[in-house]
Amino acid sequence: MWNKMNGGETSSKPHVVVIPYVGQGHLIPFLELTKLLASQGLIVSYISTPGNVARLQPQVDHAVNSSNPGVDIRLVSLPMPPIEGLPPGIESADNIPVHMSGILMKSSYKLAGPFEQWLELQMKSAEDQIQNSPSPPVCLISDMFTSWVHKSGAKFGLPTVVFQTSGAFAMSVMHSFMKHTPHKNVEGDDEYFQVPDLPFDFQLRKSDLPFIMRDPDMNPMQSFVTEEIDRSMEGSGLIFNTFYELDSLGVDHIKRLTKRPVWSIGPILPKKIFDAEGVERATRDSRGKAADISEADCLQWLDSRNSNSVIFVCFGSQSSLNKQQTEALARGLEASQQAFIWALKRLPEIELPEGFQERTKDRGLVIWGWAPQLLILSHPSTGAFLSHCGWNSTLESISLGVPMITWPMFAEQPFNSKLLVEHLGIAVQICSNMDGVGDEHVVKREVIKLLVEEEGKMMRMRAQELRKKAKMAVEKGGTSHANLQAFREYVRERHDNWVLSRRSNEEKGKPEKNKPCTIL
Repeated sequence: MWNKMNGGETSSKPHVVVIPYVGQGHLIPFLELTKLLASQGLIVSYISTPGNVARLQPQVDHAVNSSNPGVDIRLVSLPMPPIEGLPPGIESADNIPVHMSGILMKSSYKLAGPFEQWLELQMKSAEDQIQNSPSPPVCLISDMFTSWVHKSGAKFGLPTVVFQTSGAFAMSVMHSFMKHTPHKNVEGDDEYFQVPDLPFDFQLRKSDLPFIMRDPDMNPMQSFVTEEIDRSMEGSGLIFNTFYELDSLGVDHIKRLTKRPVWSIGPILPKKIFDAEGVERATRDSRGKAADISEADCLQWLDSRNSNSVIFVCFGSQSSLNKQQTEALARGLEASQQAFIWALKRLPEIELPEGFQERTKDRGLVIWGWAPQLLILSHPSTGAFLSHCGWNSTLESISLGVPMITWPMFAEQPFNSKLLVEHLGIAVQICSNMDGVGDEHVVKREVIKLLVEEEGKMMRMRAQELRKKAKMAVEKGGTSHANLQAFREYVRERHDNWVLSRRSNEEKGKPEKNKPCTIL
């Protein structure tokens, strides 16, 4: 029996390792997954680079200190080798322009060497029963953009499960779209085409897509992303941060497509998010960076507004509007005469129209930098969310019953928007892709529609119904809760096999040291 560490007897606890891609839209949900799995009695090692580990450490400390004794989360810092084409010291996608993120994605494999050295040390320490060493990892959980983990796992006889940070519906469409490129032979931007190999009807136009996806022959990332998607379907199973009642079309399709386990265990969010009083104060700023506005100031502003009267505008950690887009959106918000909170990146080229903040000071709050998104979305005054439709933001909005205005920018975001607008009826779309410019008259119309008109009220009712289903999914007896228990048993079985194997070797007096551990 090994000594206790971080409050738990490590010999009896299965050990899993998570390896996210280094972007905020991946680091954050992977950390939420880590906290969830640790709460289920697993040891979880979270692999990242020094800068990201330093950023995440306070959140992990808070999670451990506020949880039941025995929660065991281990942040592992591995050096990122220099990457050609990026400035020195870049460790996260939110610190570079979107057009450079492909370089970082393609260079993720550079962590393979340091990771395998660490993994070998974990195996040897557990085998040699070194004091305070945990049981050896029995499962690796990779990101779609860390597909090199599959090879690393195979070297050590470990299964690799893929945690998809997008929804299952969008991943189904993306897989088929990237594989078949059905838009390749379509001439007009507004001509509809069918996405093949889907069990549900899904039509697109080129104008629905980000520019980078419209011409597959001119997109240098096309083949890379296609390969990463294909590899993600070849793991031992897939975990999705979604819930079946929201995403059954995608979950069922991917199960049929991969013939592997698919565990939908979301929404992976603080439990207090479903309480009547909203998000617990201690957890409001625990996702992502620290907010650039104090909780007190933000709450004071929100508390002064009527119920469902405010639209929150935010485009995530990677997307940012150019000068023309910013001005058009500002004019639309101003013309709507509705209250708003707008989070903008601090960039030299981004300026609001002259006099905008002065003219809207009685009903507008501009946050330059990172906004406390859960706090804002959970507040009764927030009635709509204008978003880029990244899956984290989408799931948070759904879980809090807030209808959306969408402006998808890149990646799978157009497909998320289609799900919200056409299949769920809880959103309207005003523009598409990071190069499009929203029509200020459309912005004005849709903001008024969602906050004031009957159609917006109906969308809010549908969003509230989805919120109830999300709450039921994560509660005991719900679909996500059952899937979480099933995954825990999947890991536990592999841990038990290792324990039995080791016990058998000890009884024979022939411990097999320095040999990779094969988990059946």
